[in-house]
Amino acid sequence: MGGLVVFLPLRRSALKSYPSASLQNDIVRKYSKGIRIPTAVCNIAFDKKIVSIPDFLPETTFHMLREVVDRLDQSERVHIPIHKRGATISYHDLHYCAPEIIAFYLSPDLHDWFSDVIGERVQPTPLNDLSSCSLLIYDQPNDHIGWHYDHDFYRGRHFTALLSLVNTGKSAAGLSSAHLMVREGHTERVIPTPPNTMVLFEGAYICHSVSSLQESERRIILSMTFCTDPTASTVQTWERRIKDVAYFGWRALWG
Repeated sequence: MGGLVVFLPLRRSALKSYPSASLQNDIVRKYSKGIRIPTAVCNIAFDKKIVSIPDFLPETTFHMLREVVDRLDQSERVHIPIHKRGATISYHDLHYCAPEIIAFYLSPDLHDWFSDVIGERVQPTPLNDLSSCSLLIYDQPNDHIGWHYDHDFYRGRHFTALLSLVNTGKSAAGLSSAHLMVREGHTERVIPTPPNTMVLFEGAYICHSVSSLQESERRIILSMTFCTDPTASTVQTWERRIKDVAYFGWRALWG
């Protein structure tokens, strides 16, 4: 983590109070009714610590999330030279601008589905983790993220789930040039992410990147994190907050 040079947001949402558990409960009560999650997990093996599921959500739920994304006009652009360029909307901000996404992330049915695939009970990461649920927005040429692992800042196992909401570009399939890549030994492979594809992986073991976006392309990913034990040591908590500064600004230190 040392040596990072961070250009903090070019565009920021208005600062709001930090979300509370009470606000989350209100969001779940108001927005959970129309959310539908697949109920059956059949023949999905997690032995390689990564799975990809096309057409993950029922059409009504996917389109609801897509419509939410289409109405958003706020984000924070981040440029970490060589490593990352793109925009994000944090867990904090999603409570205020996209509560439907928060209700989806907190859905018990979603947690059950991931738990069944993984083979251990998982739950959302804490409210003060700005990366718990966020939108990753690639909408300018050369937006990308370099090779990395998702470090585990908790005592339990830590998992990342990526749901492709928007992916448009110039390829024959109409998808963008921003490919999700994974390294497996000495080889690299593309994980296709057309809209409504869910990719679930244990980031401490999966080295991954996203290749550069080209002009007039767009890719928006809903990134969600889950863990088997959300408690953390003081050192782990401060490591996580320092990491979040690179993506969400200095407020990450005081969440």
